[in-house]
Amino acid sequence: MPRKSTKASSLEGTVYSLPPVLDLKAATPLVEKLMSLKGQNIVLDASKVERLGTQCVQILIAAAATWKDDMASFSIAEPSDSFTSGLHVLGLTPQAILEKEVAQ
Repeated sequence: MPRKSTKASSLEGTVYSLPPVLDLKAATPLVEKLMSLKGQNIVLDASKVERLGTQCVQILIAAAATWKDDMASFSIAEPSDSFTSGLHVLGLTPQAILEKEVAQ
């Protein structure tokens, strides 16, 4: 099934290319990078993601909620098949990450 194109654009905000492996080892660097971008409109380029772990999914959900609270734009562009498949295993989609509510 063809994927809807969501090309990353610097016009929408700061583009951050997610690394190919988003596992437990990538969790801390991901948090640090996202915190350095806090308050800015951000586009996550997920086109190169080959492996996606639960910890990094949790970080992305929390980041989306934080950006929403800060009224800044947070989007995911060009999700790779591996990124999308990793989310599907958890019952999620790229859009669901952006819409999830985080318990306070």
